[in-house]
Amino acid sequence: MRLSRVALLVILPALSLTSVAQVRDVYQLNYFDNLAATPTGDQNVRIVNPGVQGTPISPDQGTVCASMYVFDANQEMSECCSCPITANGLLTLSLSRNLTNNTLQNIDLTRGVVKIVSSRQAICDATSPLPAPNLRAFGTHINAGTVTETGFQTADLQPDELNFLGQTCSFTQYLGSGRGVCDCTDFGAGDTAVLTFLLLLTLRFACGVFRRQVAFRRV
Repeated sequence: MRLSRVALLVILPALSLTSVAQVRDVYQLNYFDNLAATPTGDQNVRIVNPGVQGTPISPDQGTVCASMYVFDANQEMSECCSCPITANGLLTLSLSRNLTNNTLQNIDLTRGVVKIVSSRQAICDATSPLPAPNLRAFGTHINAGTVTETGFQTADLQPDELNFLGQTCSFTQYLGSGRGVCDCTDFGAGDTAVLTFLLLLTLRFACGVFRRQVAFRRV
């Protein structure tokens, strides 16, 4: 009887630690290939916060961090960063401008892997992510001139992998002295701002032309 109680005391904490260490629905990855820093060769990563950790009216707006790790074709980490996304939010990132524009090696990447850990932190930090469900991510691909989009594939996040990602990110950013850090600026929002500016500029030009035509007819 005593042995069985001792066994339970040993097994239960071990099971508890295992369940904590292997939080599910927090780890996903996708590949990129044929990447080029041109309007026709760029590819995007889109990340959505479905609102599992809160709502837009929660004290922290249900924010979840997308801790991202970019690897080159030689399986070496090139960049990493962690981007906050509020509940129901969409973050659109350009692979060439946001995720591979500041590589540790100072080289242009054409193919590699992007890994995302869904993390719950007051201040997002890719060097020490705290896994929590459950961001959703999608990536565009270009092959023979055709653009497709696929969802990131989920995987079980093992403790060794979690530690490796955080420690390697810290090492990458330390060695880079400014390099090796990706950019969280919403590329989609930037595109919208540019399009809005161009639209306003076009309307202003059209109004100017119209006014000149009216003035010419009066004369």
